[in-house]
Amino acid sequence: MYHAKCTMRTDYSLNLPMESASILVRVFDKSPMRTESEISALTFRNPHTILTIEEDGILGFWNIKTNQEQIKKELEPMIPLWRFNQDASLAAGASDYIHVMDVQSGEHKWGARSLSWVTSLAFSFDSNLLATGHEDGKVRLWNLKNKKPIAEVHLSKLGVSALSFKPDGLELAVATEDCSITLLETISLKPVGKLIGHKDRIPNMVWSPDGSRLYSAGWDTTVRVWNAVDRKPIILLNSHAIQVQAIALSPDGKYLASADSDLLVRIWSTELFQEVGAAREMDEEVRFLAFSPNSKTIASGGVVHITTWDFEPQTKLALSVHPGMLRNSICVHPVQNELLVLNPGNALNIWNIDSIKEKPFPYGMNNPEDFLSFALSKDGEVLAGSFIFQGPKQQRGNPSGSIALWDYHAGKLTKIVESSCSPATSLAFSPCGKFLASGGVLTTEVCVWNLENNSPSIQLTDAVDGNSIADIVFVPDANRLVVAGVDWLATSGKDGQIALWDLDTNKLVYSCNMGAFHLAISVDAKYLACALVCKQVMVLNLQTFEKVAMLCEFQHSINSICFSPDGKFLAASSEDQQVRFWSVENFTHLGTLAIDFRVKAIAFGTDSNHLFALGNNDYCCQYDVHQFLGFSSAEK
Repeated sequence: MYHAKCTMRTDYSLNLPMESASILVRVFDKSPMRTESEISALTFRNPHTILTIEEDGILGFWNIKTNQEQIKKELEPMIPLWRFNQDASLAAGASDYIHVMDVQSGEHKWGARSLSWVTSLAFSFDSNLLATGHEDGKVRLWNLKNKKPIAEVHLSKLGVSALSFKPDGLELAVATEDCSITLLETISLKPVGKLIGHKDRIPNMVWSPDGSRLYSAGWDTTVRVWNAVDRKPIILLNSHAIQVQAIALSPDGKYLASADSDLLVRIWSTELFQEVGAAREMDEEVRFLAFSPNSKTIASGGVVHITTWDFEPQTKLALSVHPGMLRNSICVHPVQNELLVLNPGNALNIWNIDSIKEKPFPYGMNNPEDFLSFALSKDGEVLAGSFIFQGPKQQRGNPSGSIALWDYHAGKLTKIVESSCSPATSLAFSPCGKFLASGGVLTTEVCVWNLENNSPSIQLTDAVDGNSIADIVFVPDANRLVVAGVDWLATSGKDGQIALWDLDTNKLVYSCNMGAFHLAISVDAKYLACALVCKQVMVLNLQTFEKVAMLCEFQHSINSICFSPDGKFLAASSEDQQVRFWSVENFTHLGTLAIDFRVKAIAFGTDSNHLFALGNNDYCCQYDVHQFLGFSSAEK
């Protein structure tokens, strides 16, 4: 389980495209600590303090309890590469000149000119030695006690990408741009072994505390574990779908953290080599990872953001079970001027839109930090939320779920439905508010719950022809339910199904063998919009089931789709950091809003004048849609 520690951003000086910046209305942000310039190094000084060095030479001391920067010191400016030593008492920075600084005082302790550009740095564990890797493939070793060079070796025609000392100081691991790792005897810098296997750049390496293993991160999407004694690979950890940027090992050696350029941080047990958790970072690549000295907290550093998680390895986060459970949600309360946002595995956050102040979660129990999905009744009176049931089934690796209902206005927990089904990643209220539909990516079943007696009144045991449930939505003017299904493995030869069910007769009315991640129905119940797996938006006429439009403008997966409450606009967001708008009258394209973060979910405001875009870690921006579409029309 991870508990994100975040604060609200009060600085709105965002690096937005000119077009989106001009229509930005508000920022709702529980983002982590934020530096003023790009982060060049990150580490823990103690369990409660993080140190950062920024590219402009600013050393920052951050209190992770308050998320505030307590101290700033000026080091050497405009040095692109920095590294801390083991106890964070020293920092080394280099370009064509090498600097060693005292962290506490900020004073310069030693410096030397380099004959070639430095591309990697590493302190020995006792801080007596400093190794430098260079763009010309050379490695140099420096004695920090007498401030003299010890040895030099030319390993490759290509540059050095990473360095790491063995804890006992007897060996130095050197990764070069030819995708290999060379093990050197420290003082002489003589090669004693070579590790071959990576197919792309190796940006990071770390040794186990006893020196028996070496862990390496690769841009080939893998983390590799090596036996440092016989120089052979132990295992390949390849759950990442994209290049691995950073790794870190807990001080007790029990857990390994790895981060990829798709913002996903994975945690591994080094005993079983099994993944024990996963978490999403902010909307920027993860460049640094660090464990606290007590191994209980993980810090990640992005371009300018710092995020921390309290890590409880005895509790497995069920979100790591299936990628479809990583679903973000956002909605505007239909009556109160409030915004509800959820990143799965986190608490549900409620913001007052005018004051940009977060509302406490007062609903009769602690805010569940493993929320998977939520839904509001049409009148906004009832809030439903699904979360992971922490019971024996989950401990056996088969997570089960529960659904809770709250009186939104009274702030009172009214019901908990203990479900034997898998956790619900999709929830939808019926128009009358008497029924709640639930489904999840780990099941093919949809349950329609009678909220008066807490029992399932209808069970669609195979709602979408054997496919996993991706989304569900009620048709506003009738007792009908639309279900989107996805075949995640594409074992059936198709990518899923969209099905329309008549709940009065419990019969299938219409089906289409196309997988869809998200659904939206226009307020007049005339149109159904489907965000297809094939990166298109399909619009169907719900009366005739005729295909009205295929909107084929996406290069990346579509992660959210919605109609405006006034029925005039359809909007969809995708992983390409863009939100596209169409006219519902004829489904012509009205404009594309470019945003500087990865949009995970969107929702229109109740007046249809504004659009809310949610990023990772509950970061949300409000945009003036009418002003933006006015710009788009003028341009046309």
